Amino acid sequence: MKKTILPITLLAATIASFGQTKPPVKKPTTATKAITSKFGALAIDRSNGFYYGWSFDHATLAEAEKKAIEECIAKGGNCTVVLSYSGAGCAAYRTIDGNVGTAFGWGVAKTKETADAIATRECLKRSNGTNPTNFVWSCNSANTGILKEIYNASGEIFPTVIIGSQTWAAADLDVTTFNNGDKIPYAASKEEWQSYSSHNKPAYTIVNSRKLYNGFAVHDPRGLAPKGFHIPTDQEWGQLVNYLGGTNVAGSKLKSKTGWFENIEATNSSLFNALPGGGRGLAVGGTDEYITYEGGWWSSTMTPSELTWVYILHYTIGSVYRTKFGNPWGYSVRLIKDE
Repeated sequence: MKKTILPITLLAATIASFGQTKPPVKKPTTATKAITSKFGALAIDRSNGFYYGWSFDHATLAEAEKKAIEECIAKGGNCTVVLSYSGAGCAAYRTIDGNVGTAFGWGVAKTKETADAIATRECLKRSNGTNPTNFVWSCNSANTGILKEIYNASGEIFPTVIIGSQTWAAADLDVTTFNNGDKIPYAASKEEWQSYSSHNKPAYTIVNSRKLYNGFAVHDPRGLAPKGFHIPTDQEWGQLVNYLGGTNVAGSKLKSKTGWFENIEATNSSLFNALPGGGRGLAVGGTDEYITYEGGWWSSTMTPSELTWVYILHYTIGSVYRTKFGNPWGYSVRLIKDE
């Protein structure tokens, strides 16, 4: 009996010992103050960036956007928000001097300097290379949360120029996706271009730092032009040429004064700023040495033989040459605003 009493006694003692164990003492915790995000916004007149308004350090996005719009309207503009963000960071805005039109750019980043670099780059896209000198900026305070861009309208705005009763984009189309978000196939070489075009597939390529689109991309139902713009018809191109004095002289008024092999008879008086991009066909051979000699721009109008009207400019003459090409060819695209 003694052999069984000892284990039972020890077990009872062990149970009693566990029953008397004190619960662990919880250490007091110091409450950490939650970081509250603050909001900032930029509003501008999209037809003339001279009018703008800022806001920063607002408690809500709605307050920030309302304040920016109010400040812009007070300066005389027809204003909408083009940039909004939250958290610790800065927004910068750049424009060129004078009647800036749509030659403006903006950016947001952790530092004012980085935001300004983005704003300057965006402005140069719309100013045809004219350096922006006007610079304004604002910043949310430190410790206002992680920087987050909420809305940026850069991709929605095209630089425009009014010629007669028409409003044209002031630069050639520079997109890599269709309107529904599908990517446009990129032909990095002449062989790839030949492959896409010979199989009736849309494609774009880059020649002389300029994007050329084949006719299959131009006529693709997914669309290249954003809302409010379209690829001009043959009739609309004709209206432009006639307004500028006809085919014999309109080319001079359309051509940029720089960028061509030689700037013969180039005045750019229309501010259309046509730059050469050459053209690309199905031939794999040859070189791109002559890409600064001429430029071509698609219309959206096809002939009964399924060729498309194209408008050609050449460096040696001031005239405009109207001709037609098949879809495998590649030319620039210039948009016109819907009426």
